Amino acid sequence: MKIVRLLPAFIALPFVFASMANASEHQIPVAPDEYLKMENPYAGEADEDLLKQAGKLYKRKCKKCHGSKGDGKGSSAADLEIKPPDFSKPGYLAGIKDGQLYYIILKGGSEEAEMEAYGPGTDANLSEDDIWKLVTYIREKFAK
Repeated sequence: MKIVRLLPAFIALPFVFASMANASEHQIPVAPDEYLKMENPYAGEADEDLLKQAGKLYKRKCKKCHGSKGDGKGSSAADLEIKPPDFSKPGYLAGIKDGQLYYIILKGGSEEAEMEAYGPGTDANLSEDDIWKLVTYIREKFAK
């Protein structure tokens, strides 16, 4: 009788471990070459006004998941199976091109990561210029 009661737990166990493995092995989608080659129009030219504008966008659109410190610990992050990346982790942003960040904001993350697209025509409907401002803000505020 005891074995019959434990059987559902033993059957579910591999699924639990599989979902945990998938979350830890998650890879961000790689942008197509055309995006990776894109140049950020604000690179090296981020003045106080641009960062202020972009900071407001970040607070409205990104903070709830990515956190005010860019550490991936926003108020909604706890509910996500795949946690947002920690932009503030030393060296994390160094290996990511601006075009890659632009692409993910524009098109969204992988389906498992639950990051929606924010580009023109989406619910968020950010302009391409606003997306570049966000990329600049993320680099300026969180890269270490």
